Parts: sequence; C-alpha cells; structure tokens
Amino acid sequence: MKTVIALFILIISTPLFGQNNSQITYLVNYGQVWGFLKYFHPETNKQDWDNVLLNDYSRVHKCASDQEFNGIILNLLDHCGNFKPEKRDIKESLKFSESFEWLDSCLIDSTNRSAIKTLISHKPKFKSKYITQSGAGNPKCTNETDYGNYTYSPSIQYLSITRYWNIINYFCPNRNLIPNNWSKVYKTYLHDFISADNYEEYYYSIRELTSEIRDGHGFIRTENDPLNNYKYAPFYCLSFSDGYFINGVFQDSLQSIDLKKMDRIISINGLPVEKKIEQIGAYLCTSNDYYLSKSTHYLRITKQDSITLTIERDGELATKTYSTIDRETLKSRFRTTKSAPLKSPYEFLKDSISGIEYCYIHMGRLKRSDINRKFKQKLLSTDNLIIDSRNYPNWTLISLSKILVEGRGKFAKFIAMDFDYPGSYKWTQSQTIGNKKKGYEGNIYVLVDYNTMSQAEYTVMAFQQHPSTIVIGGQTAGADGNISEIPLPFGIKSVFSGLGVFYPDGTPTQQVGIKRDYEIIQSSSYLEGQDLILDKALELIRNK
Repeated sequence: MKTVIALFILIISTPLFGQNNSQITYLVNYGQVWGFLKYFHPETNKQDWDNVLLNDYSRVHKCASDQEFNGIILNLLDHCGNFKPEKRDIKESLKFSESFEWLDSCLIDSTNRSAIKTLISHKPKFKSKYITQSGAGNPKCTNETDYGNYTYSPSIQYLSITRYWNIINYFCPNRNLIPNNWSKVYKTYLHDFISADNYEEYYYSIRELTSEIRDGHGFIRTENDPLNNYKYAPFYCLSFSDGYFINGVFQDSLQSIDLKKMDRIISINGLPVEKKIEQIGAYLCTSNDYYLSKSTHYLRITKQDSITLTIERDGELATKTYSTIDRETLKSRFRTTKSAPLKSPYEFLKDSISGIEYCYIHMGRLKRSDINRKFKQKLLSTDNLIIDSRNYPNWTLISLSKILVEGRGKFAKFIAMDFDYPGSYKWTQSQTIGNKKKGYEGNIYVLVDYNTMSQAEYTVMAFQQHPSTIVIGGQTAGADGNISEIPLPFGIKSVFSGLGVFYPDGTPTQQVGIKRDYEIIQSSSYLEGQDLILDKALELIRNK
C-alpha cells in the first residue's frame, strides 16, 4: 500500500490483505447497495444503518460466490421492509446519471436489481435522518458516528470509505465533474482503507481518496494531523511560469545555508521538482493543475532529518544537503520575528509614468468599517480602480458593490442537491448585486490568481457585473460554493463544495475558475519586485 511517505519521497510496501478481485468487488457492490438504500428507502431511518454494514462485513468479506453474495443483498433489502411506492417525475436533465451507473455493472442478480430499480422510480418522500439541508442549501451530514480514537478495524475502515463514496455519489453538486469513474475509484482505494493498520496510513488513504473529486475545498480537518510531526526544509519557495524559486531562507547558526532568493530549484532528493509536485498531487485535493503547481508548501515537508536540493544559480548547478527543522522550532522562530507593520486596506495613488490617479484596494485587508462616507466620496472622484483579489476577502462584497454597481443585476446562480431525490439537483434563485442609485463611472481592474478562491471568486463574479470591469491574471482556484463536511470515523472530517456555482449564462466556475479578460502568469521577476499582473492593469490605465 502506498502511504503518506510516498507523498514526501519514500514508498513503503505492506503485505497484501489477502483479498482477491472478486472479494473486493463484492465489498464494493455491497457498499453501493447499502448506500443507495440508506438514502432512498424510508425504512432505513428506523435502525442504525452503520450497524447493518458492520454486522454484514465479515459475511461479505468471506463471500465465495455470486449466489451467496446475492443472498446477502436480498437480506439487506429485507432489513428495510416494505414501502408505499410513489411515482416520481424527476427531469432527466436534473439527474446526475453518473450516480446510478454502478447499478448496470454490479454483480447483483435480476431479482435484486428489479427491487432497486423499482425504488429508484417510485421513491417515497421522507425526511432522511442522515442528510439534511443547511441554511445556505448545501448538504449537512447528520447522525454519523465518530467511533472515537483510532483502533485498527477493517470493518469500520470499510464503513469509512463507503460512507464517503456514497455521500459524494449522491450529494456532491459537482458529481459530474469527477474525472475518473467513481465506482472504479471506490474499488481502487478499498484495499488501502481496509489494510491500513495504523492511523497515519488510514489518514493518508483518506487524503488520497479525496483528491479524486478534484475540488479545492476538499481538505481534511482533524486534531490529529500526522503532518504536525513532520519536519521542514529551511527555505520558502514559490512557483512561477519559469520554474520553482527560493524566496526566503531560515538562517541557522548550526549549519551553513548558502541558499539565496532567486535560486531555481531543479530537484529535491534527486527527483525533478515537477515530478515531486505530481507526487504531492495524489494526496492534495485541488480543482486544477495550475493550483496544484502552486502548492509549494508541501515541497518543504519531510520525515527525514535532511533534504538534498539541486539548484541553479547564474547558469550553474549545485547540489547540497541541508538539515530540516521540526515544527515547534519553526513556530518559535516566527514568534521571535518582528512583525511587519500593517498595510493600508486601500490607497489613492498616481501612476509613476502617466501621473494618472487610481485607487488600489486590497480585498484581504479591506473591512466593512473601511467603506465609509469619506472613502466613498474619494473613490467616486477617481476614474480608475484596481481591486486586488489575490487574497481572501472579509465579507465586503455587499457594501462595496453598492458603491460600484448601478442597478440590481444577476451575477451568479447555484445548483443545490435535491435531498428528497439523491443524485439529482435543483437550480436556485440567481444571485443579484448592486444598488438603485448611480454607480461608479470609472474603470475597474480586478487582479486574480490561484489565491483567488471560494468567496474571492464569488466576489469577483459580482464585480464583473460592472460594465467597465476587466479581470487580469492567472487561473483562479476553481472552488466556490458553501462547504459541506463529511464526518468520517476516528475524528476526521472531509470537506467538499456543497453548492455548484455558475455564471448567469450557465458557464461553470468549479475547476475552471472565473472568466478573465487577460491571462497573465507571474514570472520569477516577481521576487525582484515586478508584479506582471498589476503592471498590466497600470498599462491599461495609461492607454485608456
């Protein structure tokens, strides 16, 4: 089994769990039927559905024939009891057909298959105790057991992957965007889950599985994160169009660290840095490859006491090994570092070349209290506004848009899952922005990159309703919509985007990011003070 250590170079093999392909298939098919009944059959509310799976695990695991397996499935259906059929009229266009593909390829016989198809077409309306709708419309998982501290348990770990697979299969609004066949994903990772005999392997099995949904919101929450015990290389690095470069070094009296800003990283422990990022991508949930390429934080993390870098400086290559730093030492150095003074959330500046005045707003610093009468009067007297959204905003969208956008206009619409019919969705009311009075009459330039994520992307979409807005920069994170949590056994919560976000014309934002007028990717010149994205905005201001 691949473990976390593969994420940071090492690959460790573990003994096979002793299951053949048929046994894995039985477990997968059982889990698919179990999850379907959990969310489709009204009688499942009357019992602990986890216990049903845990009690059946041993029988399914030891199953020796299709006939024996179908006997188990028949018994599973009998657990639910009878139901009063209700004819459903769900438009095909609102169904994720992918959610039911498993039924056509699984090993269940015609009798069991017929019972399931009857339930699909005649599902009664009922309130599920396992899934509800939050105030924003995204899924909220309820009545799921945590199972306390980690203890090796193949049956609970089987429950873990099965719970996750089914929730994503029926309640993820971006289900149709999962690149790999979701049933094959289940089968691929099942062995890793069941055979993980320690918490770290279990944790990284979850991380590897969740990376498959390609959702930048798909991070993991836990108080027991194995990464807290890892060590850090004594440098910072960033990714640019021309490679990966050092941008900061932790000097240490115990070792000579001869790295410099602008050193280009060629390899880490002998592995080309681009390949290293690919390895990391197997354990990180990112919506697109561009965002993954920027995940340079993970290039610095290792279990080892040292890290070997090959760097390029002034056209020459050099390879050297450096001692790593534990997390607590790193944190203590941060505490003793003098904090930089806080920068202003906005400034009224003049372009050094043309002398044209413009307002610059940093959305990560701007607060609603900053948007006062004095700010408004000064802003409306300028002809050019640069909004830097390469950060995470502070819920200032409504206040700022009332100044900028004239009239109420639609800027986004959502899809939310239909909790009464899993695997289908509903379009929600379109989101509007603006005011009834006069808006900003100047030009707006919005700066974006991979840091523009979630609320930041949503905010930029709203600013695009202004007729003179120009968006400049690199691909955004492609992860929008309120987040939902999936509680998994042993204190781990996995997150995903709980709403699907689209432009009013139906253009999706998930994975692809927001629309841009100018594609500008930073080069390593950024480390020397050249901001190509900002420079493009200033160029446009001069040429208006």
